Amino acid sequence: MPARPDGSNLIPTQEIAAKVLAEVERSRISVKSAVQKIAGGFDYKIRGSVHAYCLETLKRLNAIDFYLKSALKNFDSLELLTKNLLRIAVYEMKYKGVHPALATDSAVRIAKRMGKESLVNAVLRKVEKLEIPSENVSLKYFHPEWFVRYSIELLGEDEALRLMEANLKKPPVYVRVNELKSSVEAVRRYLEKNGVLLEETFLEEVFLVKGYERHPASLEWHSNGMYVIQDLASCFVSRALNPSPNEVIIDLAAAPGMKTAHIAMLMQNEGKILAIDNSPERVRRMKAKLKQLGVKIAEVRVGDGCKFEYEADKALVDAPCSSTGNYASQPNLKWTFDERKFRATLKVQRKMIENALKNAHEVVYATCSITFEENEGNLLEVGAKVLSLESPFGRGIREFKGLKFRDWDKVVRSFPHLHNTAGFFISKLTNF
Repeated sequence: MPARPDGSNLIPTQEIAAKVLAEVERSRISVKSAVQKIAGGFDYKIRGSVHAYCLETLKRLNAIDFYLKSALKNFDSLELLTKNLLRIAVYEMKYKGVHPALATDSAVRIAKRMGKESLVNAVLRKVEKLEIPSENVSLKYFHPEWFVRYSIELLGEDEALRLMEANLKKPPVYVRVNELKSSVEAVRRYLEKNGVLLEETFLEEVFLVKGYERHPASLEWHSNGMYVIQDLASCFVSRALNPSPNEVIIDLAAAPGMKTAHIAMLMQNEGKILAIDNSPERVRRMKAKLKQLGVKIAEVRVGDGCKFEYEADKALVDAPCSSTGNYASQPNLKWTFDERKFRATLKVQRKMIENALKNAHEVVYATCSITFEENEGNLLEVGAKVLSLESPFGRGIREFKGLKFRDWDKVVRSFPHLHNTAGFFISKLTNF
């Protein structure tokens, strides 16, 4: 489908998508950010189409690159735009159902303006004849080999395969009502009037979006902060903290501010929240987001969550993590896992937990990761007392690689294939 920003010539959606993927690879930013950067001037329908092309391609990146590297040995050395144009074309012909001749023709037309038409044509003709080895689980389920091995060891083969299948599906969309600026009933009426089909969840302020004429994120009330798009399990993190009006709360890894805003709402904008992040740029954006959402009790600071000191009633550590629970919505993360960075992140997480317990009587520690090491393993390392949380989802992992976690029935885990949410770990700790 061709696209056109105001006053420009027609540009194929595949070309825009290839440019977005090149920007994701070059700058290590999210698809959402890259779409805004590359295609921000286009109509929301075009942006949505480009976003979908990119996500679906990234979900299958290992298999797509298997085809391309089989057809062209020096594929990795190609210029980024050419590489990603080829990836888009392979996605179309192998997974989107586009006839190979049409997918090749579209890519060649775009490549002609880059002087790469002969290369693109030759590679795609070879790819058309190739197949994926049926016995290769990593390529069949579109996940890195390390994740296949790890998830099978953690969950068992059946559960692991179901998880990987769920990661390939379109992630659910949840709307959280911002009761600082509107009401549950008013937002429900507004969304339904605008063609959004809603289903209630166990949290009264959160709805599951079952269908829409226009995505709720593209509607005026979203821009005005009447509601936000936030995963159900993510919303449960703030509920697990159980904040009350007039309490003092510290959020030690607060950006982008969604949970901070939810906590402020649950506190009815009465009390104090210290929202900390170590990135000045993220803090700047968080201040703007909290202002948009009507949050008045948050003091936002640049600081190190491992060292920040402030006496509080409760603390939230929504820690930086491997994001292995977010592969459905951020598939590019599947292909950027780094073992050394993972080990360094574990140390940061433990320091943040220990620091939070020095500052507050109760601490909620959460990640959007499925790994044992970042979750139950960290609690074992820190040795904190675990308080019991009621679970609307599932429970923790009892044992992994010989390590037994006796408080498995006090913590909460959610999984995409079981609970229709992102993969989260949520725990409540105390220093008493």
